[in-house]
Amino acid sequence: MKLDKEIRNDYLILKPYGRIDSNTSNEFEQAVQQAIEPGMNIEFDFREVVYISSSGLRVLLTLKKLLGNQINIRFSHVNDVIMDVFEMTGFTDLFEILRVSDDEVPDTRVIFFDIDGTLLSHSTGRIPESTIRAIKKVQETGVKCVIATGRDLVEMEKLPIHDIDFDGYLTLNGNICLDKDKKMFAGNEIAPDEVEVLVNIFKAGKIPFVLIGKEKRYINYVDDVVIQTQLSTHGTIPDIGEYQGEKIYQCLAFVNKEVRRKLDDLLDKCVITSWNDTGIDIIAKTGGKDAGIQKFLDKENITRSQTMAFGDGENDMAMLRFAGIGVAMGNGSDLLKQKADYVTASVDDDGIEKALLHFGLITE
Repeated sequence: MKLDKEIRNDYLILKPYGRIDSNTSNEFEQAVQQAIEPGMNIEFDFREVVYISSSGLRVLLTLKKLLGNQINIRFSHVNDVIMDVFEMTGFTDLFEILRVSDDEVPDTRVIFFDIDGTLLSHSTGRIPESTIRAIKKVQETGVKCVIATGRDLVEMEKLPIHDIDFDGYLTLNGNICLDKDKKMFAGNEIAPDEVEVLVNIFKAGKIPFVLIGKEKRYINYVDDVVIQTQLSTHGTIPDIGEYQGEKIYQCLAFVNKEVRRKLDDLLDKCVITSWNDTGIDIIAKTGGKDAGIQKFLDKENITRSQTMAFGDGENDMAMLRFAGIGVAMGNGSDLLKQKADYVTASVDDDGIEKALLHFGLITE
């Protein structure tokens, strides 16, 4: 467990990294004990903490009991996921929680963009000129811009997004990670025993179902629901094919909410997100856009607090909550807007450019 330490004003600032859970809590406790300065108040800077479990909470409660009321313990840069934990467990009553000021200038080094409804307008099917202009401007300052999409590389290549030279591509909801030259540097496939169940669903042919490997994707059959769903999202229809035994990184299903609930109950090692009323993604529970982002950050030696992410739909939720700053598009879902750090204008109303101007990452 990495733990940075500095003294600022009357506070000892302790900055842990990663997850504080049953695997790391003992190491976290030892690092904190070694870092404590007698008589000094403590601020935990949580900007690089992804999650804290009950084991980590117990370490903090023990520390409070040990130091007593003479020493103040507070937290800063707490993300929404951890804030939910703090509120549920009453930590917001026991400790002071500092909120980051809206005028704090972010140290953003990389920005992640969803495609559909974020980069691409649903009404025009193209990237607005303001978005192209803004992304090129921010790249000129040294900030990397990366696509994070539920689409696979084949589908993505057919979209009108070639006016921008992106610095990386997290496809299939972050489960295949590509560098700027579109060469794979990391992946997260679905567990083989779960794939066996998914292949049985595919072969049974009761619902339109897509298997996606590293280089191929194929569907069991095509009906009107598939056609209408893909037309509404400017998607393409995979070829009908048979499973050949390769690794599977994602599945799609074209189903209603009732069938989705049944799949949710059935699959133990997968998570489901919706991208349309009749379209869902199925990926490994260990995957997701947030997991793909972490792999990119590890590769580039960038920290979570130095990230920004833009999205509009349910499958962007984890990405926005993981990023240092999560921006929801004005045309995005209401739930996503509630969880975002900032809500910008719609994709058709120069939303990306306006957000980058708001945060001072570009100038007019």
